[in-house]
Amino acid sequence: MERSNPLPLYYQLKEVLKQQIRAGHLAPHTAIPSEPELVARYRVSRATVRQALTELVHEGLLYRQHGKGTFVCEPRVQQTLSELTSLSEDIRRRGKRPGGLLLVSELVRGSETVRERLRLLDEEQAIRLVRVRTADEVPIAYEVDYLPYPRATGIYQRARELGEGSLYSMMASEGLTPYIAEQNVKAALPSAREAELLRIPPDEPGLRVTCTTFDQTGSPIAYSEVFYPGSRYEYMVTLRVAKS
Repeated sequence: MERSNPLPLYYQLKEVLKQQIRAGHLAPHTAIPSEPELVARYRVSRATVRQALTELVHEGLLYRQHGKGTFVCEPRVQQTLSELTSLSEDIRRRGKRPGGLLLVSELVRGSETVRERLRLLDEEQAIRLVRVRTADEVPIAYEVDYLPYPRATGIYQRARELGEGSLYSMMASEGLTPYIAEQNVKAALPSAREAELLRIPPDEPGLRVTCTTFDQTGSPIAYSEVFYPGSRYEYMVTLRVAKS
């Protein structure tokens, strides 16, 4: 800790602990040193330690258990918004094993939003797939996908494979190759069902993402609605400066 550094001490301590977590020196679900230990080790006040830890909790790097202490969170699965990838790919890039559970596979008429996004004709139906997605068996997303029927008949017939597999990969194998996607991301709280299936508190904030995927002809081939717990998933956006 550098007293001559213009950065506040709590911020310096937060960055030190953050580096230790990201370097693996503090493993997931292990307790960090107690407040008195951190006070003695870094020669700062208890208020400084508490502020640093509180910010790390808010950033999703630490979590508290009443009466037990403060622990390191599992690393979040990260999606980069500069390229189109499946959730299964994002999970593998983090060195984790993707998986999940298929809860529903059915044909539906779909809401007005679903029909509009998939450009369905009056007589056409949509395939509705409901899944809980996991990384190393930890639930990280509640996902509802809609695909145009009968164009995606092959996927409907193979729906049981989606418990462990990638929808994008299956789509490509059935001639529905994802090419571009439009996403909308909002902060939200989980529904009661989402909180139960994801095993999170009902007041844990997260991200609600809607996504329409198109093929190379510009035809919509999938519409998805996904909820991600904020403590287990994050988005990273790459932006380029527009040329004047």
